Amino acid sequence: MNPIFLAQWMKEKRSPIMVLAFCGLSILATLLFGMGMDNKIKIGVFPSQGVEVSTTQQWVQLLNESDAIEFFLQDERAARSEVRGGRADAALQVMENDYGFIASIDNPNVQIVERHVRAVFMEELHLRAAAKQAEDANAFRHKVERYLEQPPITVELLAADGSELTRYDMSLQLLFTFTLFLAAFTVGFKVNAITMEKSSGIWSRMILSPMRKSEMYLGHLLYSVLIGFVQIVAVFLLFRYVIGFNMGNQFGMLTLIAALYTLTIVAFCMLIAGMVRTPEQFNMVFPSLLPIMPLLSGGYMPPGTITNPFLLGISEIFPLKHALDALTGVAIYEQGMAELFPSIAKLCIIAVVCMGIGINLMERRRG
Repeated sequence: MNPIFLAQWMKEKRSPIMVLAFCGLSILATLLFGMGMDNKIKIGVFPSQGVEVSTTQQWVQLLNESDAIEFFLQDERAARSEVRGGRADAALQVMENDYGFIASIDNPNVQIVERHVRAVFMEELHLRAAAKQAEDANAFRHKVERYLEQPPITVELLAADGSELTRYDMSLQLLFTFTLFLAAFTVGFKVNAITMEKSSGIWSRMILSPMRKSEMYLGHLLYSVLIGFVQIVAVFLLFRYVIGFNMGNQFGMLTLIAALYTLTIVAFCMLIAGMVRTPEQFNMVFPSLLPIMPLLSGGYMPPGTITNPFLLGISEIFPLKHALDALTGVAIYEQGMAELFPSIAKLCIIAVVCMGIGINLMERRRG
C-alpha cells in the first residue's frame, strides 16, 4: 500500500497544479458569490424637489430601524439608473409628508420594502399629528419614546421548538457548497488514476508483484481521501482565520464531517469508475454528472426553495446534500451529534454501498 501511496504523492509533488487550481476556484467562487450574499435589502433614497437633504436624512434614520432593509442617501439620477438597469429592486423618493416608489418590476422584495416604509411613515405622521395637539411637542415625543421602550405587549419570534430564532447565513452555505463541489472534482480525477493504470497495463504488472490487490486499492483510495480532505480543510481554515467567516464553535466537528464526506465522494467516484470502461469515458461522464449535485441538493438556493418531491428524492442519493445539511447544522445552528446523526448515517450508507458496488464492477469488467 505504501509504495502506491508514495507514487501518487510523487506525481502530485511534480505537478500540483490541479489541486491548487481547484482550491483557488473554491476560494474565488465563494468570494465572488458568497461575500455578496448580504441578507439586507438595500434601497436608495433621494429627496423630492423642494425637500431639504436634512429632512431626507431624518426619514432615512427612521427607516433604518429595520434589520432586514438598509436605506441610504443616493443621487436621484443614479437611483433611477440602477432601478432601470435592474441593479436595484427599487428606489424611494421622499417628500415632506409622503413618499413615492420607483420600481421596474414587482417582486417580493419591493412588497416587503413598501410595507415597511408605509408602517414607518404612518407611525411618524400619527406622532406628528398628536404632538401638534400637545402643549410641548418635544416633551410629548420623549414621553412616547420612553413608553415604547417598555411597551405593555411585546412580540418575540422563536423557533418551532421554542429556542431563539437563528438567522440563516447564505454566504456560509455557498462556502460549503463550492468547497465540497470542487473537492469532488479533485477526488474524482485522482480515483480515475486506477482506471488509467488498468487500461495502460500497469495494474496487471503490479498484480504479479508481492503486493496484494487490496493494498493497491487502499493506496489509491487513501491518497484520494487525503488529498480531498486537505483541500477542504485548507479552504475552511482560510475563511475562518484569515477572511473571518463565523463558522461556529465546533470546528472539530466540521473537519470530521469533511473527512466523512471525502470518504463518501471517493466511494461515489469509484461507482462511476466501475460503470464506465475507459478513463476517457470517466472524464466525459464525471464532469457532466457532478454539476447536477449542488443544483439538486439546493446548494445554491436558500433552504426550502426546492419543494418537488421527485427532485428531493433524487437528491438523497448525492453525498453533497447530506454533507451540506450536517455542515450548516454545525456552523449555523450549533447542532450536536444527535441532530447530525441522520445526515452522517446517510453518508456512511452511501459510502458503503457505492464502494462495494464500484469495486465489484471494476473487478468484473477489468479482471
